[in-house]
Amino acid sequence: MSRQREQRSKIRGWLGRTGQLLTLAVVAAAVFAPIAQGQEWSAPRTVWVEQAGHTVDGLFLDRWRSYPAFFGQPISEELNQKVELSDKKSADLTVQYFEGTALAYSPNDARGTDWTVFALPLGAEALKNDQKQLRSLKLSASGSCGSAASTECRLFKETKHTVRWGFLTYWDTYGGFQLIGNPLTEEFVATDGWTTQYFERAVLQWKKDKGVKARAIGTEIAKQKNIAIKKIAQPLDIPVYDEALFFAPIQEISVGGQLGTGPGPIQGGYKEIVVSIAQQSMWAYENGELIISSLVSTGVGDVPETVTPTGFFSVLTKYELDTMDGTINDEYYNVPDVPWVMYFDNNGDALHGAYWHNNFGSPMSHGCVNLPLDVAEFLYGWAPEGTAVTVID
Repeated sequence: MSRQREQRSKIRGWLGRTGQLLTLAVVAAAVFAPIAQGQEWSAPRTVWVEQAGHTVDGLFLDRWRSYPAFFGQPISEELNQKVELSDKKSADLTVQYFEGTALAYSPNDARGTDWTVFALPLGAEALKNDQKQLRSLKLSASGSCGSAASTECRLFKETKHTVRWGFLTYWDTYGGFQLIGNPLTEEFVATDGWTTQYFERAVLQWKKDKGVKARAIGTEIAKQKNIAIKKIAQPLDIPVYDEALFFAPIQEISVGGQLGTGPGPIQGGYKEIVVSIAQQSMWAYENGELIISSLVSTGVGDVPETVTPTGFFSVLTKYELDTMDGTINDEYYNVPDVPWVMYFDNNGDALHGAYWHNNFGSPMSHGCVNLPLDVAEFLYGWAPEGTAVTVID
């Protein structure tokens, strides 16, 4: 049995043992049920992105959907390209270019890693291309974190460079080694005013009030290599991309409207989860529309460590199962196999399922947001890393 199936079996076991086959009729403002029982449904494996005029398929589609802000729009169709591998050999691989990077598919594990899909080293290529204009900036040959905390600075021994602050958070959030790679420079202020750092597979930029973004090196290098980037018409039988295509059709059955539609999305993202501490409730929105709502349990708040933080966050990392432990008031706690965990800050606060209580609607946690198991599983599948999370009083 695969690890994923084992994890799902454990979770279903908790449901059976504890009698928590919960319905949202009990714990939320809505119940979701299939529109047509017995109807076979599956998500599309290929879509046509109307804005870009290109298709995205299979594993490339999965990866693109996980990190849309990093990739940007697809700018080419899939093509066959000779790719240099880490052992100085090359292989003909399937490649597709996006605004911020290019993905390669290696079905036979050609790189000697477990990366079936990985980003090409376009960051290294961009650094080589930009050497002339960078020469006058006298970039540091190496870096040091000194006494900086590990959450603020990380030294990469492979290249002797550091990654700091917002770039480090972005690196951790958007694919790390597979998609961004090791740092090749320290961060510096470029002539265009953007704080910039080159990585093996990407170039990251930051400017005040604009946040961190990936430079469009996929577009730059695709044009340099004369990659075909002309838009194509929508192919027959290929749907227009819409995130709604990837969730089984559901309908909302009103149950008194205890929670209503909530405050609505606050950060303005395409997807957003909003939690109200005062109402002990959660609402999830997609494109401004309410998708699901539920009672929750936030932190009991009897000591600072058990307060659920308020503010603007996003889903940083996800784990189907995670063991949570720590010490509060000199008392050690250990909760094994917490299901459907989505951390939204760097202090260990997360949205997750709770199999140990059914008292949703009342504060119960050490600071996390406890969810009914079926709600937690739905949100885990619905919300990719980067999804906005807003916690209000």
